[in-house]
Amino acid sequence: GDGRVPGASAETLRGTLFGNSGQNGLGVFAAYLFSNNAGVSIMAFALGFAFGIPTLLLLVQNTAMLGAMLWLYHGAGLTIDLIGWLSVHGTTELFAILLAGGAGLHIGRSMAFPGNRSVLAAASESGRRAAQVMAGVVLMLIVAAGLEGFARQLVDNTPGRLAIGGFMLAGWCAYFFAFGLRRR
Repeated sequence: GDGRVPGASAETLRGTLFGNSGQNGLGVFAAYLFSNNAGVSIMAFALGFAFGIPTLLLLVQNTAMLGAMLWLYHGAGLTIDLIGWLSVHGTTELFAILLAGGAGLHIGRSMAFPGNRSVLAAASESGRRAAQVMAGVVLMLIVAAGLEGFARQLVDNTPGRLAIGGFMLAGWCAYFFAFGLRRR
C-alpha cells in the first residue's frame, strides 16, 4: 500500500526513503514502532520454549523480508540509500531482535538438552539468564523506536543517516564485545 512493491519506479521508492522530515506526530509513530518491534522480539523469545525451532523460523522470515527489500531497492539503484535509511534504527533494532531470539534459543536448548537436571529446572535456570537479556532488549527497543521515529525521519540525507547508523553500530559493538568481555 505504500509503494514498496515489485515494479515500483525508482522515484516512488525514493519517496518512501526521503521527504518525511516535516511530518507531525513522530512521537505516536515512535510508540507504534516500539510496539511492533517489541512484538517481534517477544515472539522470538517466547517461541524458544518450543525447542527454538519457531524462533529460528521467525528470524529467517524477518531476514527474508529484509532481503526482499534490499532486492527491490537494489533494482532501482537505491541500495546505499536504503542501507542508510535502515542503519539509523536497524543497528539497534536488529541487535535487539537477535538477542531476544538468542535468549529464546538458550531456553529451548536447555529444555531439549537438560543434562542431569529436570527439564523444568533447566528451563528455570536458563530463564533467569534470558530474563536479564530481555531487560536489555527492552531498553534497546526504546532506543530503536526513538531513532526510527525521530532521527530517521528528521535526518533526510543518506550520509547523515549512515553516520548515525555507524555511530550506533560502533557503540553497540563496543558495549557487547569490548565491555562485555570484562564481565566473564
